[in-house]
Amino acid sequence: MGSEIIEVVERRRRWPVEVRLRILDEVLQPGASVAAVADRHGVARGLIYQWLRQVREGQMPGLSLKPEARATFAPVSIVPPPPVQPTRAATPTSKRRNGVVEIRLANGRVIKVDESIEAQALARLLAVVDGDRS
Repeated sequence: MGSEIIEVVERRRRWPVEVRLRILDEVLQPGASVAAVADRHGVARGLIYQWLRQVREGQMPGLSLKPEARATFAPVSIVPPPPVQPTRAATPTSKRRNGVVEIRLANGRVIKVDESIEAQALARLLAVVDGDRS
């Protein structure tokens, strides 16, 4: 009589924030089922509920379930830069000046960022500044 030991070692998967946000976006669609989305992506249902809790507690940047923090349309205006006043000692420069984007948050704060800021960095910055209601 022989015996056989079968061992299965599963590694924990690492889910990048972008993938988590995409999965949570599917879960939050009207009529969506956590079970169906979890099965479709090969994610444990409990993990999706854990991610939702993290979002509610503000621990996952880039997504908020608070109604006041949801994106709304805001008026945007493009204003030409002020004319450069020549000076006596002016020398021509070949440097290109990056544009600045001004963002006015619902809490009244204003953030000015360089136009070349990465989307992830901006999302983290906005989550910190907009999340602090003091």
